[in-house]
Amino acid sequence: MVEKCANPRCSATFRSLRDGRIFVTEFEADNRSGASGRVRQRQYSWLCNSCCRTMTITTEKGTGVRVVPLPATAIAVRAAS
Repeated sequence: MVEKCANPRCSATFRSLRDGRIFVTEFEADNRSGASGRVRQRQYSWLCNSCCRTMTITTEKGTGVRVVPLPATAIAVRAAS
């Protein structure tokens, strides 16, 4: 369950879907049920209104979910809308 903004420097708490942006990332994980193979899992992350204006969420193999700055062009487009 999403409780706070995914930006580690932000303390905003999740209250409503309209207050920011939800990100869903899928990744493969070891199957813990004992069956062979890997399973796909989903992770939900949330960026508050303030943080989603300048940041986004990415996934990287080995490091998992990361909060990264948006490119300058994306920030300009979001500011105009």
